[in-house]
Amino acid sequence: MRPGYDLCGRQALLLHRQHHHRVERAFPISAESLLTDSEKIRRLPWALAHIAANAVFAQLVFTGPVFVLFLTELGLDKAQVGLLLALFPLAGVVAPFIAPLVARVGYKRVFMSLWGMRKLVAACLILTPWVAGRVGPEGTLRFVAAVLAVFALCRAIAETALFPWLREFVPDRVRGRFVAVDSILSTLFGFAAVSLAGYVIARTPGLTGFTRLIGVGVVFGLLCVVAAAFIPGGAPIPRERTAGLAARAVFATLRDRSFGRFLAGLGLMALGAVPLTSFLPLFARERIGLAQANVILLQNALLAGGLLFGYLWGLAADRRGSKPVMLAGVAGAALLPALWLAVPGQSAWSFPLALAIAFLTGIVAPAWAIGSTRFLFIDVAPADGAERYMAAYYAWAGLTGAFGAMLAGRVLESLQSLSQMGGPALDPYGLLFAAGVVFSLASLALLAQIRSRAA
Repeated sequence: MRPGYDLCGRQALLLHRQHHHRVERAFPISAESLLTDSEKIRRLPWALAHIAANAVFAQLVFTGPVFVLFLTELGLDKAQVGLLLALFPLAGVVAPFIAPLVARVGYKRVFMSLWGMRKLVAACLILTPWVAGRVGPEGTLRFVAAVLAVFALCRAIAETALFPWLREFVPDRVRGRFVAVDSILSTLFGFAAVSLAGYVIARTPGLTGFTRLIGVGVVFGLLCVVAAAFIPGGAPIPRERTAGLAARAVFATLRDRSFGRFLAGLGLMALGAVPLTSFLPLFARERIGLAQANVILLQNALLAGGLLFGYLWGLAADRRGSKPVMLAGVAGAALLPALWLAVPGQSAWSFPLALAIAFLTGIVAPAWAIGSTRFLFIDVAPADGAERYMAAYYAWAGLTGAFGAMLAGRVLESLQSLSQMGGPALDPYGLLFAAGVVFSLASLALLAQIRSRAA
């Protein structure tokens, strides 16, 4: 950096503020939104602290093997588990309809309010054993579904605010590395959370261990909200400037051919990857024959792979571009289901091989996450009107993710019931994972055709 660069930048910023003084009086702009890239980078540690605390909350409460095993411990079948898992992404369809209101209230204000509220809603899951003892299985299912529906709606509204806010406070020149550090921190703290979960579940029978883990997760969830208060930007946008965020304008982004292809590729990846990620804990327990504690430990192997290779993917994306990294992730996703199906069941080699493939999964997953996120922000969505693209992206990702989870749960339950009734001996996991390979390869062919807007 040249000597005096920051000083010149500040002088130019001061002149900009003076020149547009009248405009700013009519359309108030937060001082935080006028920070230079260097100032934003100095504030990024708060965002990373938020990410670390939220990783613990996520692993212990609603993602990873802990939550799926918690649902099955309640006595839910696979179709019911798939339906409940689908609530999280399905709520994202509200994004195009609430985007203008979220912008007017302020991205930061909306995110912090709803992100905090969802932690308190999640705390209601601690009451599940008490509810189960009084209303039985059907009442418990309704209770858990109600809690998750409210939780999912809070999450969807908060993340509708997060995407444009994230674009604002993370400079493009470090975006790939930021996503990579995000992945590393999520991995490290997720690793600790999963290790704790494995220890607790192995020593605490029934639902008690799960509810204790949920309580710990909620505490970390509230800490992540506190950290978010120090992230800059996210100021309210005047009504006059939110007209372009109306639902009609959001849906109009689908006319952009590159964006439409990107969403189609994203949808195919969701159909291919969501069933694998959602039901892998049940596959490892039922098909491979691993104990519950070892199923949870597979998550640590996955996190370790991400820890070692996540930053390298981010560095490669910043230096070589988003697309090669993204496509590498898609190609890896097409290979993984076949590897999982090759693991022998009830063998001395079952757990070591499962650990190795979980580690490989952890290497591949950040390539898709980092590459596709950076490709969306820099190569697909234009700087002018990016908020509309983010709302459309979030809604579509939610819709396809929900459909993938519900379809996978229904397929597994239906094929298992068919075999028990004397029907053909079909392998439900084999069919589901084979479909994942096909969908991933179709996504690879589609995404490879998209040209970068920045090229």
